[in-house]
Amino acid sequence: MKLVFLVCCILALVLVGLSCVPESILGISIAEIDNGVIIENVGKTDCLVFVSSLGREQQFELAVGDSITVTDISQPIAVSAVIL
Repeated sequence: MKLVFLVCCILALVLVGLSCVPESILGISIAEIDNGVIIENVGKTDCLVFVSSLGREQQFELAVGDSITVTDISQPIAVSAVIL
């Protein structure tokens, strides 16, 4: 479970580093909970967040400061985000 969280954090940092426009900083915070994750948009722009687990992918639109809780998903979990 900690490995999945670490991979998600690394992915989030890579996505922030790949942001092309300085004014549009992508930043997501991922916290691990039982059977899921809490994802918060801590960046400076709205984003799309994709949460994937075995056989299932969900998509969420997060405005700056918004957060979501995704539960009842199986391991492993992959989280990615893109700027809108």
